[in-house]
Amino acid sequence: MKSKSKKRIVTAIIALVVLLILSLVNLPEWAIAPGKAQEVAKLITINGARDSSKSGHILMTDVSLGPVSPIQWLFDKTDPNIDLVPSSAILGTTPPSSFIPAQLDEMKQSKQAATVAALSYLGYNLDIIHGAIVAGIAKVSVVSSILHPGDLITRVNKVTISSAEQFVSVISGFKPKESVTLGYIPAALVANRGSSNSAQKVVSVTLGSHPGEPSKPYLGIDISNGVSYRTPFPVSISTPGIGGPSAGLAFTLGIIDRLLGGGLTRGNTIAATGTISPDGSVGDVGGVPQKTIAVERAGAKLFLVPPQEYKAAMSKATPQLKIEAVSTIKQAVADVEKFGSSSS
Repeated sequence: MKSKSKKRIVTAIIALVVLLILSLVNLPEWAIAPGKAQEVAKLITINGARDSSKSGHILMTDVSLGPVSPIQWLFDKTDPNIDLVPSSAILGTTPPSSFIPAQLDEMKQSKQAATVAALSYLGYNLDIIHGAIVAGIAKVSVVSSILHPGDLITRVNKVTISSAEQFVSVISGFKPKESVTLGYIPAALVANRGSSNSAQKVVSVTLGSHPGEPSKPYLGIDISNGVSYRTPFPVSISTPGIGGPSAGLAFTLGIIDRLLGGGLTRGNTIAATGTISPDGSVGDVGGVPQKTIAVERAGAKLFLVPPQEYKAAMSKATPQLKIEAVSTIKQAVADVEKFGSSSS
């Protein structure tokens, strides 16, 4: 009897250890679940501008995102509101340790783009300078001690740079070990710079050799399209711990609504998801089925999404939530105004 009792105890201990391991070890899959929706007016601060204490009811939304253990996978698999996807679909080539910093940087760029898009739409003169923004710097970069993430490159020698594509094209015309002069606006001055002349800096850089193709020039930086601007008054958006670019459209509408004294929403609760470009273009985002669930739970009656995600949003929307596909901020504002008129 004692022998059988000991075996049972050993078996139970082994089972507990196995369960513990299964709960701690993550699979190469991530779960996308409904997150939360929150009002952007509470995050936006605008000083010295025509404003009102009346806040518009414009919601941004996110998703709950993260790797899953085998046990959690079993629970998530049975939930129709949770999608399980390969981790590569979320991370791409980004190392897991760099994922959160990259998401926070995308949020920073999104807030800047939203400010430009909103104020431009309202007709403010922002003195915009286009260029190639430094999104990341490799450890072996030849400019690691010179440039920083967020710096906006505006010139190569005497050539004015207005996009990331142009920058790549111009740099490709040089050879390794050649020296080039880069004109740039430091990250700290990209938004709300003082004067376009005093903000510009110039550095000389000797090009390296591409690790995979030694005959090609190499700087060791990731770049994307960016802008520098001056606003007529300070605009800030507080997003502690929130990453990613998908709230860009909601932020843009929120700034517009605040500057119109809450007149855009006319008391309605609307939600929006989509990236925003400085020119007002709306871009694609992920997790829209889960975001649709989140905004409906929060009481939204209108949900604006990128055209690519219209079907995804409709798959989870009830008849009480109207879905509109928008590709520009102009179209988004028109849809919000139309909705306000029809519901008033």
